Amino acid sequence: MIEVRELTKRYADRTVLEGVSATFSKGEVVALLGPSGGGKSTLLRCLNGLESFDSGTVRVGEHSLEPGRARTAQLWSIRRRVGFVFQQWHLFAHRTALGNVIEAPVHVKGLSMKEATERARELLAKVGMSHREGAYPSEMSGGEQQRVAIARALAMEPEVLLMDEPTSALDPERVGELVALLERLRAEGLTMVTVTHEMRFAQALASRVLVLHGGHIIEEGAPAEVLSNPRHERTRAFLGLGQAA
Repeated sequence: MIEVRELTKRYADRTVLEGVSATFSKGEVVALLGPSGGGKSTLLRCLNGLESFDSGTVRVGEHSLEPGRARTAQLWSIRRRVGFVFQQWHLFAHRTALGNVIEAPVHVKGLSMKEATERARELLAKVGMSHREGAYPSEMSGGEQQRVAIARALAMEPEVLLMDEPTSALDPERVGELVALLERLRAEGLTMVTVTHEMRFAQALASRVLVLHGGHIIEEGAPAEVLSNPRHERTRAFLGLGQAA
């Protein structure tokens, strides 16, 4: 589905990703873990062209991103297949929940207002937000904004959903609700890649985890294996497990 080969990203004289290679297969749920500054969010943003990179390739189906700024047509082809839910949600403040979900299908996909509205209402129902379709972002809680942001990303009918720290602003009850929602999406076959610092979230949802540190993937595997018995010393330190015996 998505294949990353030898990806390197620099900011001035700082290397954020260095020769990273990874694959994300159809139907997988992959959690990107690791200490802050390890390159997790940068890698996520490179997967759909939100960040350019210095060397390597990102392949999404039949489309490829190369170093430097991608062509607009190429970017839109990829972003129609790969949705993104930002950490701070970035909902349009002047639009209601329904208006936020309608926006891209009308202006990017060219759906009629009637068709886009019907689809948006279906998606708001799916994420449990039908009763708030007329609310503006300033009138919503963090959990409600998160759900609308997910509905907005799903409105483009992506094959992959990328999420940056989806639990960062949620209390434990809301985290549980989000896990239940994402489990339903996983059961429908949606591929997901998420950056998270919430180990219980990764354990509950992910089929595989990648641990990034210093711009490298230092460990990967099933959540039960990596989170309970990591091999790399830096992973153990990140998880607070101390030295291996």
